[in-house]
Amino acid sequence: MSTQDTETRILDGSVWVDFCEELKTLGALLDRPETPKDPKNRALGYRYLTQILRAGLEATVDHADPEFPAFYRLADETKKMLNDNPDNYYQNCVLAPRFDYRIRGRRGTTRFLSFGTKGSSADAGAMVGTGDLDSSRMIFDADGCFEILVSCQEQPGNWLPMTPQTRSMVVRQTFGDRSAERPAVLSIECLGRTRPYSTHDPARLEASLRGALGFVRSTVTMNIDWMERYRKAHLNALPEDDQVLCQKAGGDPKVHYYQSYWKLAPDEALVVRFEDIPECETWNFQLSNYWMQSLDYRNHPISVNKFTAHY
Repeated sequence: MSTQDTETRILDGSVWVDFCEELKTLGALLDRPETPKDPKNRALGYRYLTQILRAGLEATVDHADPEFPAFYRLADETKKMLNDNPDNYYQNCVLAPRFDYRIRGRRGTTRFLSFGTKGSSADAGAMVGTGDLDSSRMIFDADGCFEILVSCQEQPGNWLPMTPQTRSMVVRQTFGDRSAERPAVLSIECLGRTRPYSTHDPARLEASLRGALGFVRSTVTMNIDWMERYRKAHLNALPEDDQVLCQKAGGDPKVHYYQSYWKLAPDEALVVRFEDIPECETWNFQLSNYWMQSLDYRNHPISVNKFTAHY
């Protein structure tokens, strides 16, 4: 599309109208035969769409320039997806492999800090790992400060690899008692910028809005597909999940995932027994709704981990 065509679509409102029309169609995702049909779960589903849309807009509109990156939170206390961990403080950042980056930070009280670069894939919504670095392999000074170089070429010290497929980064800060601990403070800069900062290029607006809608569609579709798989194979059990599939969806390579689908009658309860727990940094058991959103951990105890459990 030419610059003139783009400007015409902005001025006559076509960009906005088309965005709103496609957004309307995304509500049909909740009508798939597999989804719950009761009012409460349907209301949660519509809320879920608004939260995923907010996340998508932050990613594709507000934080989409790899020459001027910043950490933002794709998943947080009010934007939840794909069984987000209530013990984690998530951060995201856009990257481009043609640049190198420097991360500076001061570690808080987080027990486990991990950085993972993610790449594009032919699979919709996939976030293939292209490099990782975690606190067990990092160098910190006496005050907990650190630097990380992010690049395709290996660097001395703390190095987070990229590949030509890298497009983004996910940071996970994992806590034992999130309410009493401090997250690490992070900043990132692009090395070798080629242009001054621009608040927004009108020519990119339409593609950015379409990107947000694509993020909603791929995330919600993956959510429902996974829940149907759990309903068929994991009903009232807690088996290991497909680790390769979890990694492709952006999972941490140091995390081993178990997933379930529970159905209880009003007079039934769950009893989950943990035996032979291996020595590890941490583990947790959490509750999520059908839309793979952790329950409201701001106001309710919805998880137990290695440090809060009674043995």
